[in-house]
Amino acid sequence: GKRYNGGNERKWGMDPKQIQAWKDGMTGYPLVDANMRELKATGFMSNRGRQNVCSFLTIDMNMDWRYGGDYFEELLLDYDVHSNWGNWCSGAGMTGGRLNRFNIVKQSKDYD
Repeated sequence: GKRYNGGNERKWGMDPKQIQAWKDGMTGYPLVDANMRELKATGFMSNRGRQNVCSFLTIDMNMDWRYGGDYFEELLLDYDVHSNWGNWCSGAGMTGGRLNRFNIVKQSKDYD
């Protein structure tokens, strides 16, 4: 059936293999992969890293942002329900404001 997605008509991907590759840090994009591996190993990720992996999952991979929010809820040691879900919703472009797509290659050069 059709799921409610906040009035946004975007069709989200739900490919379990792609989502698992993102979770495991096996996307082939070193900045994304390093951040995801750090999260899995330590329960932490920098704010810039969180923005990058959110943008990558939701915009580049076109996977449903709720998978990311749920995964962060499981692993983040500094988890806050409001910050987590608000940031994932916003990062996926669901707030009606500007969509901030992070260029992962440029971000790698600037921050890695």
